Amino acid sequence: MLAGLIARFPISMYGLGAVLLVQSRTGSYFTAGVVSASFAISAAVGGPITSRLVDRLGQNKLIPILLSLHVSTLLITIFLIIKDANLILVLLLGVISGATVPTIGPFIRARWKKATNNKQQENTAFAMESVIDEVIFIFGPPLVTFLCVVLYDASGLLLAAILVTLGGIWLSGQKKTQPEVHIVGAEKGKAALRYPGVFSLFLVYILLGAVFGAAEVIAVAFSRENGSPELAGALITAWSVGSLAAGIAMGTIHFKNKLSRRFLIAAFFFALSLLPLPFISTMPALFITLLISGLAISPVLISGYTLIGQLVPQNRLTEGFAWANTGAGLGIALASAISGWVIDNSGAQVAFWVVSAAGLLTFAITLITYRDLKQADSRSAKST
Repeated sequence: MLAGLIARFPISMYGLGAVLLVQSRTGSYFTAGVVSASFAISAAVGGPITSRLVDRLGQNKLIPILLSLHVSTLLITIFLIIKDANLILVLLLGVISGATVPTIGPFIRARWKKATNNKQQENTAFAMESVIDEVIFIFGPPLVTFLCVVLYDASGLLLAAILVTLGGIWLSGQKKTQPEVHIVGAEKGKAALRYPGVFSLFLVYILLGAVFGAAEVIAVAFSRENGSPELAGALITAWSVGSLAAGIAMGTIHFKNKLSRRFLIAAFFFALSLLPLPFISTMPALFITLLISGLAISPVLISGYTLIGQLVPQNRLTEGFAWANTGAGLGIALASAISGWVIDNSGAQVAFWVVSAAGLLTFAITLITYRDLKQADSRSAKST
């Protein structure tokens, strides 16, 4: 857990750190969003590929290779941004760095899937992982904001490179807890995305990522427009505090309703909680709204990962979880660029419509594809 916490702490630093660095150097939120999007898209594309290799070769073999490629290209990217290098070159290095970032979240969840004995333990373990994710997003954004705004605009990404290296090396050395390597079997050539219900969740996670990606860029712009740029991280933290509380509650509840229905209900309240955002005009009001809205985040994420764990076989588990991360990464990338363009042309408050629209579409896709998601219910009942 501790190794995984350190290794994936940078996930709360990459996007915001890139936005703060590029915007401070270029003055453009759109450019900052494009750079952040290039990293996120490449991570989204590379995640399932590297995770499938991990299922076949083992985490201890792949993590060191991924780390060496990811960290070296990340450092070069930072250097190029500081030196005001050609944007195409920056994007190229950013793509390589993003494509090779270790998908620590799926690695850890695959280990928990192996370690737990029943659905209640699995729900608690996934809830705990969601809590850890929220702890990361509670402390990460304020930390990277302080480092970039007060100390040095590249220090946030530099610290991210250090943390992913230390945590990744530590995790790769823990061979006893990693899932077994899967090579043989009738399903060995079938991608996780082809199992019924997984593609539905992939679409849902794209929209979830769009909410997170847009909100991150908008928080920076909104705080600047209101004369408090140092509070950008605090706004994101407020969201994470609400999600943390919900995650803790989720881990203590023994659910009796069906897994698919639980996810549908969570998606509904998630969409509902985002509707007030475009009408918020002050920092205190936005802080309170995000805190309340955060209560709906963990239930969606925990239920979604649990669904994937039931929809794919053991030999596609890491890859299945990686597709959720891929969808979120694509959503983050697209929404970062779109919201950046809206901010540059209409301001931060108008850009919150991107967040609300993505939330509504999250529920709509869940409702439309509900039949596919229900296939997880019978499998969950059998393994309880």
